[in-house]
Amino acid sequence: MDDNRHSLTPQKRPHDGYIWRFNKRTPDSGGGSSRNTVSGGSRRVYKLKILLPNGMTVSVKIPEGTESITVKDLANRVKEQCHRAIQAEKTSNPKKSVKWDADLCFIDDYDRVFRNCLKLTKLEMNRVYNLRLDDGSPPATIYENMWDLTPDTELLMELPEEYTFETALADLIDNSLQAVWANDESDLRLISVEISNEKISIFDSGPGMDSTSIEKWGKMGASLHRAYKTQAIGGKPPYLKPAFGMFGYGGFIASMHLGRRTEVSSKTKSGKKVYMLHLERDALVSGSVSGSKACWRTYGGLRDPTNDELELSPGGSFTKVEIFEPKMRSANITRLKCKLKDIYFPYIQCDDLSKKGRTIMPIEFQVNGDDLAEIPGGEVALTNLASCNGPEFVLQIRFKLNHDNATMTTSQGTRSSNEANARLRCVYLPVKEASGKESIESVTKALSKIGYDHIEEFRSFRHVSCRRLGRLLPDARWAWLPFMDFRQRKTDRSQVFVKKSCMRVKCFIETDAGFSPTPSKTDFAHQNPFTTALRNLGSNQLSEKDSGVDIDIRRDGKSLNLTQLDKQYQLWLREMHERYDEEDNCGIDEPVLIVNPLNKKALHISRSSDVVRVHKAFRRNGKSWKSGQKIKILKGACAGFHNQNVYATFECILLEGFIEDAGGEFQNS
Repeated sequence: MDDNRHSLTPQKRPHDGYIWRFNKRTPDSGGGSSRNTVSGGSRRVYKLKILLPNGMTVSVKIPEGTESITVKDLANRVKEQCHRAIQAEKTSNPKKSVKWDADLCFIDDYDRVFRNCLKLTKLEMNRVYNLRLDDGSPPATIYENMWDLTPDTELLMELPEEYTFETALADLIDNSLQAVWANDESDLRLISVEISNEKISIFDSGPGMDSTSIEKWGKMGASLHRAYKTQAIGGKPPYLKPAFGMFGYGGFIASMHLGRRTEVSSKTKSGKKVYMLHLERDALVSGSVSGSKACWRTYGGLRDPTNDELELSPGGSFTKVEIFEPKMRSANITRLKCKLKDIYFPYIQCDDLSKKGRTIMPIEFQVNGDDLAEIPGGEVALTNLASCNGPEFVLQIRFKLNHDNATMTTSQGTRSSNEANARLRCVYLPVKEASGKESIESVTKALSKIGYDHIEEFRSFRHVSCRRLGRLLPDARWAWLPFMDFRQRKTDRSQVFVKKSCMRVKCFIETDAGFSPTPSKTDFAHQNPFTTALRNLGSNQLSEKDSGVDIDIRRDGKSLNLTQLDKQYQLWLREMHERYDEEDNCGIDEPVLIVNPLNKKALHISRSSDVVRVHKAFRRNGKSWKSGQKIKILKGACAGFHNQNVYATFECILLEGFIEDAGGEFQNS
């Protein structure tokens, strides 16, 4: 085939800038930087990585100014490099011979054949391009030292804390989610997880990875998505822009935590072959050395896609991560499904993306063949079922570093953004008349049956859960935000209801990429000023000047100060309590009914001191009285109320005080 017909022209590709008809790669395994730019003092060369039919990998560098190179000249250079490498190895296992006298040609990743010469002028300097040498014999499927996974030395000093099984698995799923999100909405967006005692597999129908991307997948510090964090700041909640990558630890650290061996297979839509990357924990650890010259190299390979892979990826591209000899076996699959559904809930089913308010499923997410959108359980799903149908209390908040803090952050060279955004959604979980129990207790009991390890009760319930870019941060689970907590506040008698009603609220916080996570992505970065400002929302003890963050709070588009926030939240609590709590005598700080009070007129009690009117349903000891019904207070026998505090609601005023007359019996009038 005439190589002049295949000039090396660039093609536009989303997220990756320009990709050439030869696969671009990060600088070759000689310890070069993975950056795209080259410093002024660096030598500018063309870099080719040649995959030989005997399974060896040879790198060739051609100086700047060379417009083209013939196939014969390139083959001779490769032959010299190959002979030197074999002599340096001094191995007792001889390599398969390459037929150097055959009619040689080079083949790229798209199976284009070059028999005469290769034009170099269209190549980007100091980038690596893969070619396979064809001598007429069957090609190898595994290549030695194909991938250089040597991390930057400083990264080894800041590895994330120990993972749990779910955290490590979620890190790998993050990569798949970022991949399928790049697909068009009309394309299949599938993530399929299979877990057994022998293997863990994560398959996605995303765009796949070329040789550059697959090497970065296995290389610490070489995140594929770090540059897109700024694009995920702002926009509309729930901020479904899965640019999770920040540290470049995910794939490598997570896979090594989950099992002893990992195989990554990936194919792009235009590529003909599947690239493979092999990771073996023991080999990498034993082969690494201390110091800046540490070198982690591993096997790679090329193969054809299987029928099963093509069936799961109708678009022709995919990535599959397989982890063998998993460390954790006999996992509670039901609990795992529910936890994964919690972590990625808005990507599995979401009401915010449809203009008509319908629930849609952005991602098809399967675990062991089950669609997570169809399984019951999980904290989010159970909370939604238990909450009332009333309006939510929703706040839109914008955080912005003030001048002094912005200057400090920039000077320290941190990764923090100058802006962050959050949406707070408070839902009300009422007490139910049928059971007489708090809805929150029914949620925690159901989670306990599934096997959740954080068992909470009504009084110890964590009322705040946080997400970043739609992904749950499991450890960002807080008891309260200051504006939500009325338990210890001094309130007048007309506001006593808030002390128990505030305990029936669950707050879901959705944040954009302006908030920074911990390396393991289980919590917000603790010292980040936006984290501090969010956790202290509503507190009068931390001013905006002290926090270094300016906060703009809005509800229904209208700006609120802290006093207005407090007032509107109390009004919402009152509305939820009066409309949806079906039994008044549950909870804490029960008010009492003032029998024969002195201020009868103010309480709208009739002149006849023995009759009162119930504003809403009242239950006690199996008896009930409805709104508007008169209650006659008979003096004499106590009938179950003797020496007990009893209460009712009079004309929208909730009373609290002492019983003047301890005697009394309620009867229907």
